[in-house]
Parts: sequence; structure tokens; C-alpha cells
Amino acid sequence: MEQMITKSQAENRLKREFQERTIRFYLENGRRYPWRRTKDPFRILVAEILLRRTGAWKAEAVYRRVIARYGSAETMSRADVNELEEMIRPLGLISRAKVLVNISQEIVSRFNGRIPNDLTRLMSLKGVGRYTANAILCLGYGQKVPLVDESVRRVFTKCLHFESNKPAYLDNDLWVFATKLLPDKRIKEYNLGLLDLGAMLCKHSISSCSNCPLASLRKPEPKHGK
Repeated sequence: MEQMITKSQAENRLKREFQERTIRFYLENGRRYPWRRTKDPFRILVAEILLRRTGAWKAEAVYRRVIARYGSAETMSRADVNELEEMIRPLGLISRAKVLVNISQEIVSRFNGRIPNDLTRLMSLKGVGRYTANAILCLGYGQKVPLVDESVRRVFTKCLHFESNKPAYLDNDLWVFATKLLPDKRIKEYNLGLLDLGAMLCKHSISSCSNCPLASLRKPEPKHGK
């Protein structure tokens, strides 16, 4: 007689498949940017500041120039803000130059030039929010923490019916939900896979569900009333 699968077993199976397909998508199709090929926490910090409200494809050339000139917190802390603003100008939001210099000065003065490896101390740096802090912890230090932005929320909404009307960075329920879905291994590939699925297939205007490796895992729409 065939053994009945409990709801818990079915949910765990779905979770594992969700994780595995997301990781596989990144390994086979993920975008390859220079900040994804480094474990240097400072370089990841620089990338995250430059990527705010900026497309990754646009930020790549500026990131390379900035890192070539200011490759550590020590050198960035001594940067000429006007010079750095000119380097960042192609991206707009040149105020990011001052943010980078100020964060670097704080890292040097408070942490001897070393990027903290825990959430509390990272978020104590003015200009570092939860997403940036978690990006450093995950991509730089290999810690098991989620990366959640609006594109990841779209994936969760489409596939798993997570509903919220709050911005992703303010939605604590979303961060808790994302944390529960984390795999035990290949955290970096999983998080980057989710980001790329959201950016490449699960877009605001058009969703390419037919090409999405998660499409067949989509949970049925929840029923409301009868």
C-alpha cells in the first residue's frame, strides 16, 4: 500500500525543489558581474552602494574604475570626494561618493579598517541598511542570510503567493519568510539565483513564466470563501 505523504513532507519537498532549481538556474544562467566573483567585503560594499537605484549593467564600468582607484576602506577613507563624484557621475546620484567616503572613514576609525562580520555592527554604519549588510555577510563572509529586494518578492508572490503591500526593505515578514526558505548549502548561489530570476524572468511589466524553472512548482491560488 502506498504511503501517504503528509502536508509537512510535501512542503519540505517543495522547499528543496525550489532551492535546487534556483541554484541550478544561477549556475547555468546567472549574470556574472565582478562583484560576484570576489569575497572581499569592502568591494561588495562598494558594489552595493553603486547599485542603489542603478542597473547592474550600467554600474559595472564605474565599479571597476572605483575599485582600481580605491580598493580598500583605508584608501577610500582618504579619497577626494569631488574626484570620486566625477567617477560616479555617469550613474547619477553622485551623493553616493560622500556616502562611500564616510562609511570608509567610520570603518577605519571604529573597526581598524576591517568590515564587520555581524549584522548589528554593519547596520550601525551610517548608510548601510539591511540589504547591504546581508549582501556583505552572504557574499563576503558566506553566512546563511537572505537577500531580499522587490525582484525577490515578485518571485515569492508569483510562486508561493507571499502577499504584502510594504516595500521589501521594510517588510519584516518578508525577511522572515525568505530566511525560512534558505538552503543549508550554496547560500550565495541560491540568493543570486533568486535575484536573477526576479530581474531576468519575473519582471514588473512582463513575466516569462513559460521559461521559468520554478513555474511547475507554483502553489495553487489560495481559495477565498467557497
